[in-house]
Amino acid sequence: MLAAGLSLWLLSPRLDLLLFERIRLEAGNDGVAPFQFFTAIGGFAVLGPLALLIAAWLIARRHHALALWLFAVIGSGRLMIEAMKALVARPRPPLADRLTEVSTHSFPSSHAAGTLLTWLAIAMLFPAFRRWLLPFALIMAAGIGWSRIALGVHWPSDVLAGYGLALLWVGVAARWLPAPPEAVSRA
Repeated sequence: MLAAGLSLWLLSPRLDLLLFERIRLEAGNDGVAPFQFFTAIGGFAVLGPLALLIAAWLIARRHHALALWLFAVIGSGRLMIEAMKALVARPRPPLADRLTEVSTHSFPSSHAAGTLLTWLAIAMLFPAFRRWLLPFALIMAAGIGWSRIALGVHWPSDVLAGYGLALLWVGVAARWLPAPPEAVSRA
């Protein structure tokens, strides 16, 4: 997906623009407010405290290694995404198209990446619930990514690249995932 995002941006910019124009909402559309609410769910202001609550719960249950793994994966993943944004410095879509406030660069989408990264990391911690947590992670990430394009703050290639980075980061981090104790597996 990272390669797909890069390819869409660099090799098919007209397709990236066409997809953006097809998905983006116009100001005054009835769907703007629900998309603004939904996009907030994929922000660090919501996902950060959620991850900290789960880490605190794991610590209270004496699963320190799992809590540390969760904190390290999400924290380092978020830092990597923001560093990539600063390094690439891709401009956002035109200001006239934006239906929500943003202040950072566009590539990759930290909302799309952060949502997928956070929910996949949480799913990794609870094997007994992966059957519904993994689809939930994918649905949430798809919805958040769609909302970022609909609100005019990201190109489709930004969202695809965000998904790719999240998958890569969690995939690499899975190598160091401590074995969840039976108590966490059935939590």
